[in-house]
Amino acid sequence: MRTINSNLNVKTVVQTSCAEIFFIDNIVIVEIKRHSIIGQREILPILDAIILEVGDLSAVHYISNRVDIYSLKPIELIPLKAKIDKFKSYSAITYEHSANTNLVFERMFLKKPMIRYSSLMDAVEAIRFMDETGKQNFSVA
Repeated sequence: MRTINSNLNVKTVVQTSCAEIFFIDNIVIVEIKRHSIIGQREILPILDAIILEVGDLSAVHYISNRVDIYSLKPIELIPLKAKIDKFKSYSAITYEHSANTNLVFERMFLKKPMIRYSSLMDAVEAIRFMDETGKQNFSVA
């Protein structure tokens, strides 16, 4: 499900050349555009847009809503690792088995645990539960 089609209360939407970024309270949802090739040059504007909107990456949860297929250059994540690891949590929603491939590569290069969900609403509910209780209602995939 695309974020725009959900019943979530989106506060702000920011566009980059390869992504749409949705801001909902302390949650950032990123949807990479179909057939994009994602490397450092593409990720930096996404991170910069998030910082511009919220100020501190550690104040927000990051959700990668993988509604479209795209390619990832995982080796290019290494210089951005320190920034990416600042997020409160890092989740990925995968709708097809093929989307799990990027997730495998990302896990190799990032130290932050990545939580996989099969629906956007499950991810948002788990994050809200964690914020309200201080407990995790998920297991790291």
